[in-house]
Amino acid sequence: MCMDADPPSITIEQAQAVVDKQFTEPSATIVDFTQVSHGFSYTPGMTTYLLDLAISSNAGATHSSFLVVSAEPPSNPDLPWAPNALSLFPQLIGAVRTNTSIPISAPTLDATHTLLPYTYLITPIYELTSTHLVPLSQARARLLTPEQQALVDLQLGTYLGELHSGAQNDWFGLPSPAPPADPSYDWQETFTALLEGLLDAVPVPETPLLRAPLARAISSFLFADVDVPVLVWCTGSADDVFLAFTPAGTFNAFAILPAVPHALWGDPLLEAYFAGDGASAAFWEGYKAARGVEGGALLAFPRQRTKRVWYDVFLALIVLRERRGRPDDDKALWARETLRTSAERLQDAPCC
Repeated sequence: MCMDADPPSITIEQAQAVVDKQFTEPSATIVDFTQVSHGFSYTPGMTTYLLDLAISSNAGATHSSFLVVSAEPPSNPDLPWAPNALSLFPQLIGAVRTNTSIPISAPTLDATHTLLPYTYLITPIYELTSTHLVPLSQARARLLTPEQQALVDLQLGTYLGELHSGAQNDWFGLPSPAPPADPSYDWQETFTALLEGLLDAVPVPETPLLRAPLARAISSFLFADVDVPVLVWCTGSADDVFLAFTPAGTFNAFAILPAVPHALWGDPLLEAYFAGDGASAAFWEGYKAARGVEGGALLAFPRQRTKRVWYDVFLALIVLRERRGRPDDDKALWARETLRTSAERLQDAPCC
């Protein structure tokens, strides 16, 4: 069996060379260098680092930046699905910045391989250090009060609603530097091709159980109710959102990882934020306020809830595909359990 290559990695000296090139006025020195743990957005070809920086003559860290390195595989147009290349990230992040108020900075991409043996992307400097940046997934568990959680969810729902209302496209499918020669204007056709490609690529015991329900869903046009392709973060989750905490312990800002390896043009309901038990009431309040009553009604009918179960299957297959060789990873365990329960639910789930 062919083994996948190890994720790309660099030394602190290599990271400093990138910082020296990108941040000249004022100069910056790396004080600390931490690998970021991704959630659903993990892909083995990319590694993200959080750099704590001392500016100019400061001895201690006062600022930070995210650095992403990528060992991009050769393009293979025959593959039905593959994560987005790092070279596409600035284009996708640009669409987010242009159409929303989401606080994600414009990164710098370098594909020359002169400093590193990898393509890399680095964000502008944040006036925060890693000791004050906490992933939302961790903050929910140990730092936020119920009132603070509701405020965070309200804001995140608003951001996602802005994304789906503002960042829209003419065609469905995986992003590309230029419009494809044969674009798809049919979400059902696009999604089922991606799903079937993953079912073929990821060997799971539930595949035979999913074939008949999928045929029923297609014949019922379950996925054909999407008219406008929107930019879907897809695997974005609380692991990709950082809260900036003050020394007093209150949060005052968001920092969003430049992580869009699985973003695509599709159905807004595909977002991982709607997986499983779904988003909180506060999240939905913010989302519907940004999208309007009609645009925010993603789960109003039984058939839409069935469609979301299929999107859980899709997310689980992405997770297993990206974590091949890591069977005990917590997200891989989640994915296998999700496939088991989803296959059971889809046997008699309503499609109309």
